[in-house]
Amino acid sequence: MEFLNELLGFIGRWHPLFVHLPIGMLVVGFMMACVARFEKNKQLVPAIPFVLLTGSIAAVFAGVTGYLLSLNGGYEQETLDYHQWLGIAVAVISLLTFTLYNEKIQNRFVLKIRNYKFIVFVVVMLLLGFTGHYGGTLTHGKGYLKEALPTVIKNAVGMQSEIETLPLLADAQEAEVYEGIIQPILAQRCQSCHGDKKQEGDFALHDMPSLLKGGKEGLALKAGDLDNSPLYARLILPEGHEGRMPPKGRTPITNDQIKLIGWWISTGANFESKARELEQSDEIAAILKRLEEGGSEEAQSEYANLPEAAKLPEDLIDALQAKGIKVLPIADGNSYVAINTVNYPDFSDADMKDLLKFKDNIVQLKIGNSALSDEGLKDIATFSNLLKLHIEHTKITDAGLAHLKGHQKLNYINLFGVGVSDQGIRSLADIPSLKHIYTYQTNVTAEGVQYVREKLAESNVDTGKYLLPFLETDTIKF
Repeated sequence: MEFLNELLGFIGRWHPLFVHLPIGMLVVGFMMACVARFEKNKQLVPAIPFVLLTGSIAAVFAGVTGYLLSLNGGYEQETLDYHQWLGIAVAVISLLTFTLYNEKIQNRFVLKIRNYKFIVFVVVMLLLGFTGHYGGTLTHGKGYLKEALPTVIKNAVGMQSEIETLPLLADAQEAEVYEGIIQPILAQRCQSCHGDKKQEGDFALHDMPSLLKGGKEGLALKAGDLDNSPLYARLILPEGHEGRMPPKGRTPITNDQIKLIGWWISTGANFESKARELEQSDEIAAILKRLEEGGSEEAQSEYANLPEAAKLPEDLIDALQAKGIKVLPIADGNSYVAINTVNYPDFSDADMKDLLKFKDNIVQLKIGNSALSDEGLKDIATFSNLLKLHIEHTKITDAGLAHLKGHQKLNYINLFGVGVSDQGIRSLADIPSLKHIYTYQTNVTAEGVQYVREKLAESNVDTGKYLLPFLETDTIKF
């Protein structure tokens, strides 16, 4: 019986392969049917039934494997139901369309509706589109298309990005820590994949029993022990690490929220205590206070202290966004922006010259996985208001980091996967404002890390070499 279950699970994993076959075949068949409606293209008509037949059979296989895959769980049920029944409809109606286009079939019912065969084919295409949409929703989450729209198009159609905010607390110290503080964070950042409707890795955290139960990889938290609580360990992995949560493409969790979760776990992960009953550092007390006033750590203690910025060059901004370079406003009421080149991997030193034209407006640069070189970093050194710099997975060297020496406001730098050494990180030690340095998968040694920690007493040099507890049920060892 166990072998049969494993075999069915294996067959289900073929769904992503089979699901694309009917899409391609049926779309090609529909294009042929459209073209064949013109007299000069009638020679294509005999080929349409064959394409429809193969597409229909592939749709049946996709439906069967999809059903087997769904038995593993972890999917939002309502969306899964739509996807499943629409998929079945595609398979059934595409088979009907095959009989309508196959002139050898002379069934009375078929003959009666054969004149409407093209309309039926249009219905198949519509069903195919909706089926694919719900499949994409299962895989990427609701709003996956809208979120990926270029900023230029969003602005043109007046589409506002949804900003998720946690509810303000009247008195944070009187709030129950789990129910009033931690659970809203988990609901906002984690439950789309680990909630009551979808449980990736068989793990849900929408309520206390589910959170304590853990998932396929075992327990998610151990009260009073951050080092052995994967829930927390995965939140603090460097950006770009495959084990980091929330994963790439999802709305990231804020530093304040991570600190609150860590505080709750380290003080015993009590589900009933009020905030005032738990030991608090000055930092945690300040974060709790912000839950009453609104705003984040960054907005209140960093960006709020910057001088008024000049007006942004709108034509240049539009040109950059047309390339795929995102220019994102930090907050209403000022002209500060964050630059993100995630959709423009060809970003190079030449593109950096364009950013120089409004460098004093830029407070954050996310230019990792790009073609940036040391010469480009020389330009970045002149960004007087730059606070955060992401240059992970670039070809920056120690010589490039030397250009940043003496920067007055930079407080965060991500060097994940960059080939720098102790020589480069020693240059960073001459940036007095630097608080967070990520050196995972670099050539920086323990000696280099120690040197920075001695020179910058308040800095956190994160080497990323975390040891998550390995369980017998784990399939991946981090």
